[in-house]
Amino acid sequence: MRFNSVVIFSVSFIASLAAGLVIPSDDLEARDLEVRAGAVEDMADYMVFKREPKSTIAKKARTAAAAPAKAAAKADRKAGFQKAAQAHKATTNLPNRNSKFHVAAGGGKPAQTFTGKAVRKAVFDGHMEAQRVKGVSKTQAKKSPLKQFSNRPHEVAKPNGGAKPLPHMTVEKTKSHTGPGREFPLGDPKNLGPARVITQQTKGGHQTFKGVIAHDQSRTPGPGYNDHFQVKPKKA
Repeated sequence: MRFNSVVIFSVSFIASLAAGLVIPSDDLEARDLEVRAGAVEDMADYMVFKREPKSTIAKKARTAAAAPAKAAAKADRKAGFQKAAQAHKATTNLPNRNSKFHVAAGGGKPAQTFTGKAVRKAVFDGHMEAQRVKGVSKTQAKKSPLKQFSNRPHEVAKPNGGAKPLPHMTVEKTKSHTGPGREFPLGDPKNLGPARVITQQTKGGHQTFKGVIAHDQSRTPGPGYNDHFQVKPKKA
């Protein structure tokens, strides 16, 4: 009888212990929801931490909005370059690359010498500018370094010199092939020097190089100060 009582007591004790270790299903579900809620909060905190600043978002928006206009401008520049290259290829009478165009010093300004290669580059830059100004306003076009050249007579001619900057150039506005030419700076267009390159349209519709002209740097402001004189090339 004593042995049976012990066995029954032991079984009852183990059953009670096991019952205490078992977690009710309701408690498990509640704990699972609590863990999931914590994970969501942690993820939300992480997402907030990684969010880009408003300034960066605004900058990206502006960049995206400006992208089509930039792409169009890039395409226009490329097309302009191609047309300028074609016009330059068709230009006749360009000087030898090794020839020299010398502008004498004067009025405290240094002498300048330009190669035929530099002259050719200025002619090409003139073609490029002619393409660019096609798409700008009249106000902007007036600010362009590309000017119309009418070969007007000198205000104060030099002794034994011609009456016009380019004696061999005829300008008659009634005819397209003898209309005003193009004048473009020789050197840095942003820092104008004394020299210019001149081209003129031909009967064939292309440009022909007419020559290099320059200010007389020894002249002071007054009559004849803005006169231009031909600079003849010298072979290297």
